[in-house]
Amino acid sequence: MKHFVNQKETIEFNLDDKLEIEQLNSREYRIRIGSKVFRAHMISSNTKEKNSSWWIDGSTYSVSSKTDLDELIRKLGMEENNQRGVNQITAPMPGLVLDVKCSKGDSVNKGDNLIVLEAMKMENIIKSPVDGIINSVSIKKGQTVEKNTLLISFKQD
Repeated sequence: MKHFVNQKETIEFNLDDKLEIEQLNSREYRIRIGSKVFRAHMISSNTKEKNSSWWIDGSTYSVSSKTDLDELIRKLGMEENNQRGVNQITAPMPGLVLDVKCSKGDSVNKGDNLIVLEAMKMENIIKSPVDGIINSVSIKKGQTVEKNTLLISFKQD
């Protein structure tokens, strides 16, 4: 895992001095490295994005972490924030369409449930990857679909 402080990569290192971190309350910590003591206050934290902001002894620090998988996803251009160019949804697996929860002209938001697809006796909810307007629905309830079958196309707002 790589760690960044103020957008600069940090290097992992061994401390010769003993490191102690004591949580004082939900957002305050006391950090002791050898004989030095620091008071740290968490300003904000986003565990999903793996980043946080800290105030430590009068200075503000932005800390983020990235795994090798995070880096690979970024290099492949598959970040969640990079979904703007999506204009269609295809079947992720073969299955039976149990329900279609949208129709042409509907306005949808990212994360809205659009289709219920049964595959291997499990119901899978297909959600909208972006905000947009349904341009066409290419399937109907009761239809069997193969993997990569076009389900829905839409135009984005």
